[in-house]
Amino acid sequence: MKKNQFNKKRFGVTLVAVLTASVLAATALAGCGGKTESGEKSVVTETQEVTMVANGVYVDANGNAITDPNGNPIPATTGAAASQTSKAQSTAQSKAESKAESKAASQAASKTESKSQSSAAQSAASEGSRKTTPSGAKDSTATKSTTKEDSAAKELTIGGKSYKVGDKIKCTYYLMVPNTMLNFQGRVVYDSKMLKKTGAYLIAPASYNALLNPDLDGRVVFNGSNLSGYDFTSPGYDFLVVEYEVLKTGTTDPALTFEVITDTNDKVYCDSNGALTNGAKAWAVYE
Repeated sequence: MKKNQFNKKRFGVTLVAVLTASVLAATALAGCGGKTESGEKSVVTETQEVTMVANGVYVDANGNAITDPNGNPIPATTGAAASQTSKAQSTAQSKAESKAESKAASQAASKTESKSQSSAAQSAASEGSRKTTPSGAKDSTATKSTTKEDSAAKELTIGGKSYKVGDKIKCTYYLMVPNTMLNFQGRVVYDSKMLKKTGAYLIAPASYNALLNPDLDGRVVFNGSNLSGYDFTSPGYDFLVVEYEVLKTGTTDPALTFEVITDTNDKVYCDSNGALTNGAKAWAVYE
């Protein structure tokens, strides 16, 4: 057979293969199926391959003969071409899966890094928004909560301010310790007949490696320990917030006490009665 005649035949085979592939793809996208010679319905999917034969040998999608390791065209009567095609498909699938896994791993790493950066940014923002002790803040040195009910009074007096029954109160405790704290443990005790606690939380960095229980009646307990230390040195920073709703009129004074405050040199800043010592101070600001 002459070369130009073979090329014409090869071109014809290639064209038929392209048309066949187009029809199959269109059928798959349309969700339709065809019928086999036995009358059974067969569904064509876009993953199916079209096998082509020209001049008694297997050819690829471009009409080129598929050869064996010795370079000889593979007769259509053998299964070697199908084996090679399957191997090629398997290799391609493996590469695709590897690429997908690499992409997924990259996305996961990106999300983790993004989350880490977000947490770092939030911590930095929290540190940057710390409030220092306001001037005129009242020292919170009481070791016991005091209360005096007065049904004739129109308001509740607390922290030098007056509130009506039903009013919301936010008490922010500021703390100053001469050196960086290592450990702390304490509580706020209040009269639950006069005040209904609606919320309580530690403020960063006190909230790092710390626990707080706001669900106890008449008290809020908390503790923390951080090897990196808690910086509440001069001039003192916001440490703890307790929120209330006024229930009765009269006067009341919740007490902030500490069982433990030590710095990174193991120096102690509270006594056995819960009062602050060695230059440590706390202030209560009501609003």
